[in-house]
Amino acid sequence: MSGNIEHVTCHELVETLTDYLEDAVEPAVRVEIERHIVVCRDCSHYVDQMRSTIALLGRLAAEQPAGVQTEQLLGMFREWRAGRSGSS
Repeated sequence: MSGNIEHVTCHELVETLTDYLEDAVEPAVRVEIERHIVVCRDCSHYVDQMRSTIALLGRLAAEQPAGVQTEQLLGMFREWRAGRSGSS
């Protein structure tokens, strides 16, 4: 979206939501997104869901697979990649 907007559509909100939540949109765009959220119940709900998801994911502890699992996963990836290379 350019900085010269009049109204944000639901589709535009979905496309720019990540940038909005990361505070990476122009101030004029932020204002229009926030106006849209106030009047559109579906988008307001969607934004709330995304914020909750981000908050919950931030609380998860990163788990490393056991050594055997890592080797198995790497082996499967190598086989997959080799199969793709042979089919080109």
